Amino acid sequence: MGSGTSAQHHFAFQNAEKAFKAAALIQRWYRRYKARLETRRQCTWHIFQSIEYAGQQDQVKLHDFFSYLVDHFSPSSNHERDFLDRMFTEERFLQDPEMEKFGDYESIEVPDNYTGPHLSFPLLPDHATALVEAFRLKQ
Repeated sequence: MGSGTSAQHHFAFQNAEKAFKAAALIQRWYRRYKARLETRRQCTWHIFQSIEYAGQQDQVKLHDFFSYLVDHFSPSSNHERDFLDRMFTEERFLQDPEMEKFGDYESIEVPDNYTGPHLSFPLLPDHATALVEAFRLKQ
């Protein structure tokens, strides 16, 4: 009789050991799963924050740019408004013969050894890009 009880205890001990190992395995898997989810959540949050921050920085730069334009280029009096009107009219070139000579872009001769950008008028966006690039490269 004693040997049957001992075998049952041995079998119960093996089952308990297997159950304990299975529980430990399930806990380890669950903890790793939760850690992966937390890492994914943190990465997603960091990406969202950097995109949001970049968008805010772009908006701040745009606001600063327009504020600068409004502060420095809007006429605050009629005198300044008249000055700007005169400055941007075509009549000023016609009044000065010296300026009229320089304003005729078609009469300017370009040497053959010139390597900078060649522009044609009216200017297109590609011409403006080439001009900015030439200034950047100091051509």
